[in-house]
Formats: sequence, C-alpha cells, structure tokens
Amino acid sequence: MFLITESSSDKSDIVLDESGTPNAKFWTGTVNQVRMDYEALQYHVSRNVIRIVEQSGQLQIHGRHRTGVLILPSGRRIVLRTKLAGVTLLDWLVYLGEFPDFQAWNQLGNVTLDDDWQHLLAKLFLAELEIVTRWHLRKDFVKLNIESPLVRGRIQAGKLAQHLWRMPRLPQVVRGRSYDTPANRMLAAALGQVVFLMSKLDTESSKLFYRLRSEWAQIAGEEIDRQRVIVDGFAAAPSGYANALQLARLILIGAAMDPQSGWGGQSFTLSLAGIWERALRKMCSELSSTTGWRLAPAAKRVRAWDDATGENDPSRLMIADILLQRGSQRWVLDAKYKRDFGSESRSDRFQMCAYALGFQAGRATLIYPYSDDWSTNPRQLLHTQYGSQSLVIDAMALGMESGPCICRQELLTLLTSANQQ
Repeated sequence: MFLITESSSDKSDIVLDESGTPNAKFWTGTVNQVRMDYEALQYHVSRNVIRIVEQSGQLQIHGRHRTGVLILPSGRRIVLRTKLAGVTLLDWLVYLGEFPDFQAWNQLGNVTLDDDWQHLLAKLFLAELEIVTRWHLRKDFVKLNIESPLVRGRIQAGKLAQHLWRMPRLPQVVRGRSYDTPANRMLAAALGQVVFLMSKLDTESSKLFYRLRSEWAQIAGEEIDRQRVIVDGFAAAPSGYANALQLARLILIGAAMDPQSGWGGQSFTLSLAGIWERALRKMCSELSSTTGWRLAPAAKRVRAWDDATGENDPSRLMIADILLQRGSQRWVLDAKYKRDFGSESRSDRFQMCAYALGFQAGRATLIYPYSDDWSTNPRQLLHTQYGSQSLVIDAMALGMESGPCICRQELLTLLTSANQQ
C-alpha cells in the first residue's frame, strides 16, 4: 500500500489519518523537530490516541482509532482525521443522544458534506449560540458576592477578617439577577474552547466567534469544574437553550485539560470504537421486540476467571460488549472497530471462543463497521460441537459509513436471518 507522508520542521499542523484508512497519511520527521512536545506525544501514545515508530532519532507518527484535535504544549496541533464523513459521524452522535437533532444542517447553508466533524461542531455551536444571544439570553436569580456598606445578605465572616481595611464595605452573599447563571457559564466555557478548533473556520464563522466572545466576556468561563458546570447547566436550562447546551457539553467533555500532569496539552477527541460499541448496543435493544433477542443486563456481561483475586480484578475479567438472550439461548456480539472483516485475526477468533465458553453461548460474532467484500457477509469461522452444545463463531460487517438508519436495517436483516438458521 502506498502511504502519503508529511515532513515539516515548522509549527504547521500534524495531520494524521485514522488507522485503516486507504493511503493513510502520517507524519515523519526527527526527534529534534518535536523536542518540546516529545513527552506529550509519549503521553498520547500511552493513551492509545496515536502510535509512534522511533528509530535512530527518526519519528513516524500515525493515527489510531480516535478523531479530533490535540493541542501540544508548544501550541502545535495534531489533527486526527477519520474515515467517516463529518456529517455521518454527527449522525451517529445524534443517534446516541450526544448531539442535537438538527433537521436542516445543509439547508442552513453553514455546513457541507466535506467538513470534518470538528469543523462542523464549531460552526453549529456558534450558530446556536448566536440564536441564544439574540433571542433567549436572559438573567436569572443567582448568588452574588458583593461588598457594600449596607447589609443586604449573609455577611462572609472569613473574608471580613482577611480584609478589615475595606471597612465600611462588608463582604456579603446576596441573591440578585445576573447573566452569570449556570447555563450561561456552561456556554461561555464552551465558547472559550472553540478557538482550538478554529484553524479551518471560514471568514464569516471567525467573525462570529470574535463577536460572540466579546459579548460573552463578562460571564465566567475559565477555571471551572467542567463536570459540575455541565450538571448545573442542564439542571437549570432556560427555554431555547437546549441545542446550544448539548453542543457545549460535547465540546467541554472533549476539550478537557489532561487531569494528571498537563504534559498532554489539551485534547479534543472522540473514541470511534466507543461510538461503534454503544451504537451496536442501542440498535440491538431497539430491534429486540422484532428479533426476539434481548440484551442481557450489564452485570451478566461480566465473567471473572476462576483465579481472579476479586470481582474487580481487571486482568481476570471477560467483558462482552453485547450479550443477547432468547429463552435459554445466548449470543455474544463483540464490536471490532477496524477493517478486518475477511481477515479476522487469530487473537480475535480465540477471544470469541473464550466468550462462547465463558458465557455458555451457542454463537459468538465479531461485528465490523466496514467491509471490502460484501459477498460473504456474514462469514462462518467455526462450527463445532462441545458436549451437547452447538457452537458457531462467525463475523459480520455493517456499513457504518451509510449512517445509523441503514446500518440498523442491515443489523435487523442479519439478526433475523440468524433466527432462521
């Protein structure tokens, strides 16, 4: 396979294609070219976000199965591109409830099929924040910290003892109307992160960003507990804020600062494998009434080996992505986000055998999101008998690039055909 490489000694973006992309693009250079960011790069390798091949001072940086943007300590960006079109990826996020269900993305004229998902997310968030700013922005009653010679609320004794020279002004907590509400703080915090996604924004979107940043400058959006502000923001969401808050949530979850050491810089990435696994689980649940195969409870998807030190021994647990039940029958499904349909690895085949035995299932299936050959879908890998139990190990492929609706119909066909076997 011919691979496109990129070599650069400046601070331009490092663009990497997702693993498995035909003619995947990767970066090549020397350790000296990334000296300031070397430890950050190794940190992202440890998190399986990127892969590095290093030999004699030469580096190759490859993408894996995440998409997004990494901001390195030097300020340089790593852009992780995915095989999925931006709109298709957002369709999957809509399906999983992680993204607002916009009915007219293309009709609005502010997104295109060629946009990557980071670009789409930034543009759509700015458009929704503009709507909130013009039509729904409102004050609400919140707790305010003030200093006044008139006692209007609860005096803060601790602050008073620290700043006696400010008398006769007294530090107090009062209740008053302000724009600095939980929902507005959440939107302001997300707006502050849009700058990390801005390198490809068109002129109009950039102008809108700077105007909104100016209009929202007085609302606290920095140095916050992001999980807390997300919970508070949704709990007190005013009318008209729903779409903007959901977009803000995705931005804030993805753009969190490395919680351990800071060496990783800032990251804004999505796990494509995680999206695929969650989507398959949801599709199976939705199709259960039609197919008769019902999802087993989460606790039943976990089986400990006999030599486990306890129920939480991670090295001695078998965790099935999906366990289906129909009467006394069991079927294990394992979501494999890679382009291996037709060339299933030895380790994946053995894993399915272990799952079948561990969960006493009559069938164990690898499910891939892509296929280069649909003529043999599904593929039977092993059909055998152990004791009185018949066992089938096989592989299926669904067209993730076609979106949730078509993919769900393909899964229905495969599950229904299984009932007839």
